[in-house]
Amino acid sequence: MAAYHVHDADTILHTLTVPTIFKLSYLLYPGLLITMLLPAYRFILNDYHAFLALGPGGTPSTFAGYLRVSYLRLFALRDPFQPPSLAQAMYPDCGYLRNLPKRAGPRPEVAGIAPQRQLNQKCSPSLHRAIRQAYHTLAASFPSLIQTGNSCFEKHGIALFLSTCLKSVIDETGPLPVGSHLNPTCKDTGEICHLHASDSSMHVTLHPLDAALVIARGWGERHPLAGCSIHGRRLLPSGFIMVYTPRLESEIPTLMDIVKAAGWWVGGVDLEQKIA
Repeated sequence: MAAYHVHDADTILHTLTVPTIFKLSYLLYPGLLITMLLPAYRFILNDYHAFLALGPGGTPSTFAGYLRVSYLRLFALRDPFQPPSLAQAMYPDCGYLRNLPKRAGPRPEVAGIAPQRQLNQKCSPSLHRAIRQAYHTLAASFPSLIQTGNSCFEKHGIALFLSTCLKSVIDETGPLPVGSHLNPTCKDTGEICHLHASDSSMHVTLHPLDAALVIARGWGERHPLAGCSIHGRRLLPSGFIMVYTPRLESEIPTLMDIVKAAGWWVGGVDLEQKIA
């Protein structure tokens, strides 16, 4: 019996030679690889569908667009509620907003980079139409100064554009500088704001002091790429702010005050005053 056991052990050792172990390893590697990659695949798939659910925006709703946004995440702001810093020299040198009320209730949940959208606290279709009408009303009040069109940033949705300052615009302090926009936004188109059809939020470009006030009073937050540069190219103005969707029609005038503040920053124009 002892000899049998020794022979049996020798057979097992002879069978488990180095080449045999390598063969077994080859059989195990695919299973180990699948076990390791499956969670990553599920994460990417869910993240990709979450990207698509945000709707159309400045980035194509394709997997290539998703990969681009995933790369941009590496450069995103850590804190969207941190206001932009003040430059030593800027014009206008002061903000526009004075008596911005505090927004009631908690902030909405926001996600995404391109696009950036609200996930909750969305408004009704009738309220969305009222916001669009407010855009058109403001443009109609300044036909030689404001134009409507598709957003340069988003490629979708209505936007307001401030015409270049070919003629000096007069305000209380005297003539403003002649030339292009004081603070260019998207390719110097003069875009001051745009409205998102999917959630009725908007993006505006503001003076740093106005951006800080909008954030502090709970009306918005900075875009994740506001003021960020990639390979020496600035993607968005530092005061690029997402303004939350109004929940009541009574909040629309406050949103339009913020839009007028954007006009002040982009062109130094006080849109509270009718320009002849």
